[in-house]
Order: sequence, then structure tokens, then C-alpha cells
Amino acid sequence: MIINPLLVMAILAGFYMAVNIGANDVANSMGTSVGSGALTLRKAVIVAGVCNFVGAVLLGVYVTDTIRKGIINPATFAPNPNLLIYGMMAVLLGAGAWVSIATYLKLPVSTTHSIVGALIGFGLLGAGIPGINWKVVGIIILSWFISPIGGAGISYLLFMVIKGKILDTPSPLKAVRRVGPFFVSLVLFVIGFAVIYGVSKRLLGSPGLFYILGIAAAIAIIGGLVSYIFLGRYTLDENDEYKEMEELSKPLQILSASYLSLAHGANDVANSVGPIAAILAVMETQKVTMQIPVPIWVLALGGVGLVVGISTWGYRVMETIGKKITEVTPTRGFAAEFGAATAVIVCSRLGMPVSTTHAAVGSVIGVGMARGIGAINLRVIGKIGISWLITLPAGAGFTMVIYKVLIALLPQL
Repeated sequence: MIINPLLVMAILAGFYMAVNIGANDVANSMGTSVGSGALTLRKAVIVAGVCNFVGAVLLGVYVTDTIRKGIINPATFAPNPNLLIYGMMAVLLGAGAWVSIATYLKLPVSTTHSIVGALIGFGLLGAGIPGINWKVVGIIILSWFISPIGGAGISYLLFMVIKGKILDTPSPLKAVRRVGPFFVSLVLFVIGFAVIYGVSKRLLGSPGLFYILGIAAAIAIIGGLVSYIFLGRYTLDENDEYKEMEELSKPLQILSASYLSLAHGANDVANSVGPIAAILAVMETQKVTMQIPVPIWVLALGGVGLVVGISTWGYRVMETIGKKITEVTPTRGFAAEFGAATAVIVCSRLGMPVSTTHAAVGSVIGVGMARGIGAINLRVIGKIGISWLITLPAGAGFTMVIYKVLIALLPQL
């Protein structure tokens, strides 16, 4: 069998991007769990690695747009489809280069927006200004504000409820017994709805809403009853009620963190495998098509890349989200993770291209705001904000340079 060197280069570029996604975006789900002490760094890496891989392979995006989010008009490359191969490799390498730099600097950036910026850079060279869908770019910029603000608002309100119903009561432990099952049911309902919807959509096509809601509600009710029985029989140490209450919150936080990791693997793996699928399609058909089925081995490749990134550089950004923005406890971490997950789910259902990174950072800020502005490290927030602003132009700039280099070095295509 003859091995196509361009295909090998494309696979390596996609794997490189997957590694960077794992290294930077793992902090979205596990940063607060490590910061609160719910998980050690080693355990967080293991849990995140397993959940991301399972999400990527079993719930990953099997059909993805070759020109992500409709940023570039694919008809532009119809006369010379092979240019798309150079472009997609440049996109992967350019976006990956920026995410590598951000991870080294311990800055949580959006890998999705890095890919979008890279596509803009490639599109400007290959299609010109008219070839870019600037309306979509505008919506993406709008999401910079909506997703973190939405995550912050939900997390703030949820933590204020926890604070009022549990933390500020005369006996937090008794309050946990009373309202704890409600929070367990709430988390299981959201997780159950999202996972069942994803699995059913893959297996059944378009499942009915009431069908999904019914199963999610049943899971939530069963989980709430089990937690009620467990808390009723749990022997509590009343000498340190707050510490005991925080300990009881750790399993709930780990559950919400695992869900975020599963969802991240399912959704963001497309940032690395989507361009590979586009390259495979061009090589096989010599045509540019809008919908590309992603082979299972490509999804597995992306999943392995996520795991490698998590287990090598994942700790760097995890430290920023979990420890440097504000002090995180298990209850605060749970509120932040739940707020981020809810914001992403709602915005995604509205068709907005949101960033899990932006939602996660906003949620941690929201929890910190519940304790006052003084509880937030504004210097760290400023650095993160600057990195967000330059993500699109940085991804575009790196991609444009790499694209020109590829064209110069590989003119024989």
C-alpha cells in the first residue's frame, strides 16, 4: 500500500491540534475540581482523559461542516479543490500554534475561536474579503460576551441559593439533608437530558422532546431518592459542620465535572478532526463538499490526542481556572461547573457558536462575585480578557504565514 505523504502530514497536524485542545480546554471541566480539592491533579487527568475519549469516539460529531460555521464559501475552491488541502493543514497548524502559546502562558483560550480565526486567515488568502461570511464572524464575537455573562449569571444565582439555603443556615448539615437531594436531581436531570439527547440523536435520528424529558426526569427522581436515603443514614461530624458539608459536595462536583469533560470530548473534537475529514474528502473525490462523514478512526485519533494533551500540559491552564481567579470550594466549584454547562447547552440550542472556555471562566467569576469583587483576581482576569481578544487575529495570522510556506514548499500538488 502506497502511503500518501500529504495525508500523513494532515493526520499529524490534526493530532497536534487535538493535543492542544486537550491541554488547554481540559481546565473548563476539571480546573475547579482540582482547585477545590475534590480531585487530585492525577485523578483529574485520569477522569478527564477517559470522559473526553469516550465523548469524542461515542458521541463525537460524525458529520461536520468542512468550512466550519459557514465562514468560508466552499464554492471559491471548486476550481482547484487541492488548495483546500493546504488550507486545512494550515488551519490546524496555525490554530494549534496559538493554543500552544496560550497554554504555555497558562491562559485559557477558546480552541473553537482559534479554529475560526485560522479559517478567516485562510479564507482571506484563498477567497478574499468578500469570501468571508462576516455575519457569522459577528455572531461569534457577540458570543464572547453572551457565554461568559450567561455562565456568570447562572453560577452566581445558583451559589446564592446554596448560600441562602445551606451555608448561612444555623445548621448547614441539616440543611444539606433537606435540600441536597434537590441539587442532585437538578444535576442528574441536566446531565441526563444532554447525554440522552446526544445518544438518541445518533441512534434514532430525531427523538421526541417528551421522550427525552421523561427519561431525564426518571433518572433525576431516582437519583434524588437515593441521595435522600444516603444523607438520612450518613453519620455527620457536627464539630465542623462546614467542612463536613463541603466534603459531601465533592461527589456532586465530580459528577458535574465529568459531564463537562464528556460534552467537551463530544463537541470540541470536531475542531481537530473536521479539517482532516475535509482533506480526506478532497483526496478521495477531488471535489469540495459541504457535509463530510468523519470515519471512526479519525474520531479515535482526535480522542487520543485529547488524552495526550490532558496528561502532559493540562495542569497549566487548570491551575489558572481552579486557583488563580478566585478561591474555589466544592460548593463553589459545583455552582461554577453547573453554570458553565447550562450556559453552553442553552446557547447551543439557540444556535450560537459558544466557547466552553468563555462560559467556564465566566462561571468562576460569577461564583467569586457572590463573595464580592475583592474575591476576584482582576489582574488574572485582565490577562485572560486580552488573550480572548487576540485569539481570532492570532489564529488568522499564524495560519496565513503557514499557508504561504506550504504553498512555497509543496508546489507540486
